[in-house]
Amino acid sequence: MQNLQEFLLTTKGNEYIIAVLFLLTFILFWRLLSVTPYRPVRESIARVARAVKGIFSHPTHTWAEVVQPNLVNVGMDRFTSSVFGTIQEIQVPKEGNRIYQGGKAWRIKRGQRELVQASPVSGRVVEINKEFIQNPDLLNRKNPEKNWILKIEPTNLVREVRNLLSGEMLARWNQAVKEQLVSSLVPTDYPVLQEGGEIKPDLGDELTSQQWEKVAREFFNVR
Repeated sequence: MQNLQEFLLTTKGNEYIIAVLFLLTFILFWRLLSVTPYRPVRESIARVARAVKGIFSHPTHTWAEVVQPNLVNVGMDRFTSSVFGTIQEIQVPKEGNRIYQGGKAWRIKRGQRELVQASPVSGRVVEINKEFIQNPDLLNRKNPEKNWILKIEPTNLVREVRNLLSGEMLARWNQAVKEQLVSSLVPTDYPVLQEGGEIKPDLGDELTSQQWEKVAREFFNVR
């Protein structure tokens, strides 16, 4: 009789343990089902369309224009083309290459003078403006703020535009940069600004090597 009681007690104990383990397993399984599904790194087109519109500028004087939720035009601003001078060569990444926000977008050259500019956004290069590659001087003669150099398929646009300037903040920053340039180059033997208060479009052609190096340090963070 005693052996039978011990057997029954042992059986009941095992059943209790099994029930507890089953309950814990069920709870764990339910929590896994309740977790927010994995979201891919690439943002949904609908989300980008709602959150991002317009033109955004990087502090190294490049800009990104959102033309479609999954397509961004990237170029240099008027300040760059004005203070660099006549562009004789531009080196760009190949189509299909990936570039990153703050990383190299392109390199422009003029004699011994050269400047690497940063990409305002991360993504894959889907098209290159071959007109400018074949004739880089067009970047000076055409409006650089309306002419793209690269077309990028962005990978993290909503987050990255938070690091860029736009709207009223961009307008104030451009004015501050212009005033700083005048202060940095005065006195000179030639005017920095043209009639109307804008920077002379060919100012860079008049800068000495020393003046350009100063501009590169102060405005493009070149060391």
